Amino acid sequence: MNAMSLNRQIQVVEEEYIIGLFRNEYSGFPKGRLVKTESPDFILKESSRKAIGIELTKLHGPSAQKEQTHFASKVRGYQPPEFTKENIEYTINAKDEKLPIYRQKMLTQIWLLITADLNESPVAFNLTNKLENWNFFSGFHKIFLFELRSRKVFELNLSD
Repeated sequence: MNAMSLNRQIQVVEEEYIIGLFRNEYSGFPKGRLVKTESPDFILKESSRKAIGIELTKLHGPSAQKEQTHFASKVRGYQPPEFTKENIEYTINAKDEKLPIYRQKMLTQIWLLITADLNESPVAFNLTNKLENWNFFSGFHKIFLFELRSRKVFELNLSD
């Protein structure tokens, strides 16, 4: 097996693990059949007429190495980017560029799930209060920040 396919397998396992955690932690997660796809990463089929596309990504900023996985980061010494509004916007904007591809799938809604491992970076502020005061612009219907260590789900405020 070559390194590329091994990295891809690790990524798929990680995505399935993270979506499972998110499904358990987010009380508003609809019932339905979750199908692993490529773009977006998952499609939740609620019924024959309702489907939600869910794209997963890690919090990253202009200087972060995007290819690092959360689990491999422990091995390779990856430092998560600083938790700032700018880094969240950078992460959202990078995925907004792919919305035309996702929209071709005739989905009812498209969600973005941003994962972060914030306990590895100094968090000396109240995350909930900060996020409540920040608004983000995006074509996604819902955007979530999922803090993996505490398993907390934050739904971000979106402006039209």
